[in-house]
Amino acid sequence: MSDDAPATSPWPELALQTQRRLESFYALDPLAPVTDFLISAEEAVSYPGGGSRVLVSEDGDGLAVAVVLEPEVTARLSDADPRQRLDEGNLGAFCTLTEEVSHFVYLLFRARSACSVTQLELELQGEVDKYLSAVFLLSLQNEGAVSVQLRELLFRRYRLAEGMSAEQAERYRAASSLADRYCGWLEQRFLRAARLGDLTAESRRFYRLGQRDKLERILTHATP
Repeated sequence: MSDDAPATSPWPELALQTQRRLESFYALDPLAPVTDFLISAEEAVSYPGGGSRVLVSEDGDGLAVAVVLEPEVTARLSDADPRQRLDEGNLGAFCTLTEEVSHFVYLLFRARSACSVTQLELELQGEVDKYLSAVFLLSLQNEGAVSVQLRELLFRRYRLAEGMSAEQAERYRAASSLADRYCGWLEQRFLRAARLGDLTAESRRFYRLGQRDKLERILTHATP
């Protein structure tokens, strides 16, 4: 576990709860706890990239994985636990944590199934997962109500991390735009009509599709 997380800090528990919620929602067999794979930003300085990220390398016949969260993210989550109140002040930090946990779960899920995964597919699923995770908390905290501004905040008012290459930035923009369309369709078709069982069934189908089929489903069903 990261050395920059004091024992009283709630964010490692939040990371694990986020993982277990995703596994339950998508009907996945439980994976090893993400808290066993957290490393500090200081430990990650010798690895490629920067900021919050999932580090992946081949380890014999499997994958070696580590999860890094920036100190600014963990500090914000420790100061303002989103499980108590999720708002614009901690939404960004919560979404960063959720995205990295999502990447961790999706990578191990696909590896367990002996399936490859593209960077765009990983980013797209992470974007969808942060929306659904935010919807879950906001529904609990607001008697089922979720603001229509949520997608605006998540998918249109974001700032790209410093140091991104042009290729990475374009991939993130594409993933965000696609997730905006798909989550807008979920919102219109299932959330507003309170068809939560159908939302779960659709989300589970989408989760198990590969990139090509994911994109086809968005372009077919989710109009801009």
